[in-house]
Amino acid sequence: KYAFVRNLLYTTDRHLARGILSKDVFHKMIKVFAKHVFIEDVSERDIVREERTDAVYPCFVVLSPTQLCNLHCPGCYASSASHTSSSLPYSIVSRIIREKVRFWHSRFTVISGGEPFLWHSEGKGIIDLAREHEDNFFMVYTNGTMINREIARQLAEVGNVTPAISVEGFEEKTDQRRGKGVFKKIMKAFEYLREAGVPFGISVVATKDNWDEVTSREFLRFYFDEQGVFYGWLFQYMPIGRSYTLEEMVTPEQRLEMFKRNVWAIKEGGYNYIDFWNQGVMTDGCLAAGRMGGYLYIDWNGNVLPCVFIPYYTDNILEVYKRGGNLDDVLYSPYFKEIRRWQSQYAYGKPALERDNLILPCPIRDHHEAIYEILETQYRIRPADEAAKEAAEDEEYHEGLIEYDELLREVIDPVWETEYKKTA
Repeated sequence: KYAFVRNLLYTTDRHLARGILSKDVFHKMIKVFAKHVFIEDVSERDIVREERTDAVYPCFVVLSPTQLCNLHCPGCYASSASHTSSSLPYSIVSRIIREKVRFWHSRFTVISGGEPFLWHSEGKGIIDLAREHEDNFFMVYTNGTMINREIARQLAEVGNVTPAISVEGFEEKTDQRRGKGVFKKIMKAFEYLREAGVPFGISVVATKDNWDEVTSREFLRFYFDEQGVFYGWLFQYMPIGRSYTLEEMVTPEQRLEMFKRNVWAIKEGGYNYIDFWNQGVMTDGCLAAGRMGGYLYIDWNGNVLPCVFIPYYTDNILEVYKRGGNLDDVLYSPYFKEIRRWQSQYAYGKPALERDNLILPCPIRDHHEAIYEILETQYRIRPADEAAKEAAEDEEYHEGLIEYDELLREVIDPVWETEYKKTA
């Protein structure tokens, strides 16, 4: 945690010196991200936690306002494409953001998709949302192909948005998954963002095929040192969504090597590059189901899911609003409570020496039997799409993930015991 914050500060200083971070944007980042998100919101949640030990205050919300996308990537977790046009109304998205600030002291908002820059509703879009909610800081996951010089200029003008642009490695692997010519469009987007002084990141999916490339030092030097990437998120392929398969997952041995490389990148390399699963130590475990300091996910249909990677729900925010409820109501479903109970039993809130392996924090991927048991309960849990329905009924899929988890523990548990618990 210390190394990551240190890296953010050093990177900010370097980007200001290079002239690829606008001073106006920097001042807005200090006001919104540092003051509101890091200091005021955290302090308010700490006060509430002291007064109410049972309080549940998520740190942020992930919103996918549209499923529409101009690309058709294999393995897409959202099954997005140009014909998947389901979207939320602008007024609903804006209300969700107002309520999370009001109820949870949360002014960090993550926008996903679909392709967020294609979302238009009631005459407004993503940049209008950022302009209206100027006290929120927005991280927008995007394929980058819609970012032109004018969009970059508008992002610099509002100053409270950072795009996280998807890459799969270098040009060959990025175009292989995302389409011919996409890599060159991403390079142009980087150029426009640097010119405008907008901080941007990358979002990477590691598979059995590309994991070595996306964790290599050549990859880090190219994207962070040469292209001016501010931060990066490394997501390991999850077998959900379009044409899900266990075959694309990194092996336990590959995952261990990814962990070692990522620790080097953060602690010694000075890079803000976080492996979402392997760095559960930074988040005190699984963040799902609206955990204190965690998050929940709302998709383009209004379905409220515990996580982007757990495509099952009981509540729908449109239905909640229709019956006179509000955003706070979705936190207390038996489904979400059960996931939070598992988190507490596993690691969250426990003394350091009593925590289970935080390199393996995920209930659907690393402890599939746990989420499988919850999905089998009578909580009226519904699949978010056809792929999720198919997976829920696929015994071979469940058995394969449970077997994968057993192998994971054999490979990763010794690292947890020697490198973390013995030094705690």
